[in-house]
Amino acid sequence: MTLKLELIHKWACPYSARVRDFIEERGLQERIAFQEVNETEGAKDRLVQLTGKTQVPCLVAEGEPILESKDIIEWLDRNLGSTQGAVPA
Repeated sequence: MTLKLELIHKWACPYSARVRDFIEERGLQERIAFQEVNETEGAKDRLVQLTGKTQVPCLVAEGEPILESKDIIEWLDRNLGSTQGAVPA
């Protein structure tokens, strides 16, 4: 089963960058839909609807929001690990 994952982020946010870097290092880009709050229509409204806040980054996993970059990275590591063929660091 493939999880439905979406990352609501902001390009200029260092915490969003930390999560995007982790995703890229692990080769997980193809498994996550990226929504930039200032570029994707409705992303900010969706964020507020899910969390009551405009805080980014927010990983939405099967409709459930996860805030805080550290928590997002831990969740991704625990639930996805790395894709096959990823080069170890």
